[in-house]
Amino acid sequence: MKIYCNKSELYRALNNAIQAVPSRSTSKILEGVLIETKEDEMIITGTDTFMVVESKLSAKCDGIADFVAPAALFANIIGKLPSEDVMMEYDSVKRVLSIQSGRYRSEVICFDSAEFPKVQMKEPQKSITLNKESVRKLIRKTAFSASADEINGILTGVLCEIGDGNFRMVAVDAFRMAIYNEPLEDSIDAFKVVIPAKQLNKMSKIISDDGDETIRMELVDEKAVFSFDGTKVTLNTMNGRYIDYKRIIKVDSTTEVRIQKDELIRSIDRASILTQKENNNMIKFDIQDDLLEISALDNQGNMNEKIEIIQKGEDLKIGFNSRYMIDILRSIDDEEVVLYMRDNVSPCIFRPLQGERYLYLALPIRIN
Repeated sequence: MKIYCNKSELYRALNNAIQAVPSRSTSKILEGVLIETKEDEMIITGTDTFMVVESKLSAKCDGIADFVAPAALFANIIGKLPSEDVMMEYDSVKRVLSIQSGRYRSEVICFDSAEFPKVQMKEPQKSITLNKESVRKLIRKTAFSASADEINGILTGVLCEIGDGNFRMVAVDAFRMAIYNEPLEDSIDAFKVVIPAKQLNKMSKIISDDGDETIRMELVDEKAVFSFDGTKVTLNTMNGRYIDYKRIIKVDSTTEVRIQKDELIRSIDRASILTQKENNNMIKFDIQDDLLEISALDNQGNMNEKIEIIQKGEDLKIGFNSRYMIDILRSIDDEEVVLYMRDNVSPCIFRPLQGERYLYLALPIRIN
C-alpha cells in the first residue's frame, strides 16, 4: 500500500500528534503514533491515555491501512527529508514502512495497530465555538498558576467556566491565582469543567496562527474535545469540587499602587539576582510617599531601587516571591497595572486600570 503526501503537511501533523506521546512509557505502543490511511487523507494519532491528539492531512493512498510507527524516529526522519514530495509504502506482512523522498530511502519497523488504545466517543452534551486566539491566550495567561504538585489533586487543573457572557479560566495553587475572561459572541447555557494544566499547555503548542479563526469545544463523557484546523484534541477532565475562588478575592484594600508594568518587571528581575531559594526568593516592597522601594538581601550582598508610583491609601511594607510576581506581570499585556493590598499578610490583587478582563493574586511572604 502506497501513500503520497507533502513533507511539510506530514511533519506538522506528526508534531501535533507527538504532543500527546509520552517520552518514556512501560508500553512501547504508546511511544508510537497511529497511522490510518483512506483514499484521500491520512490520520495521525498520538496518546498517553490521558490526552489524545488526532491530526489529518491530505494524502493520495492506493488502499486502506492502519499501523503504529515509532513517533520520535518517524518525526526525525520526516523533518530531515530532502524533498517536499514524500512517498511511503507499508508492508502489512513484514510491518515495515518504507519512506522515499528525492534520492533518500529508509525503512522503519512498525507495530500492530490492534494494540493501540482506541477512544469511543458519544454525542457531546455541551458544545461551543470559540475564537482560537482567545483560547490560546486564556491558557497562556492562567495555566502557569496551577499547582505543579500532584498531591494537590484538582488544583493541578484549570477551571474552564462559561457564564456571564464570558469564557473564563481560573488556576490556583497555594501561593497565587490567575483569572482571565474572554467575552463570548454567542450566548450559551452556563457550564464548568476542570482540565489538567499540563494537557492544556500541550494543546496550546498545537494551536497555530494559520488556518481557521475558530475552535470547537465539546464536552463528552468526562472529556473535553477541541477541534480546529483538521486536528482534534481530546483531554480528560478532572472530578471533584474546585476551590471557591470568588471567596478568596474579596479583600478590602487599604493600599492601592498604580505602576508601569514593564518598569516593575525590570526592577524585580534585578532584585531577584540577590534572592535565595531557601528564603522563597523573597523581595521586599516599601510603599510610601508615591514611591515603591524594592529591596533584596542575601549572604553575598543587597540591593534597593525606587520606582515612582501613584499611591492611594496607607503606607505598607510587604514581602513577595520574586518569581511569582514576574510570572504574573509577564502575563499582563497592559502598560499599567493596579495592585490592591490590605496588610503584609493578606493577598495582593492585580487588576487592570479599567474593566475586569483579568485578576491575579499573590500571597505575601512574612517579613522577619
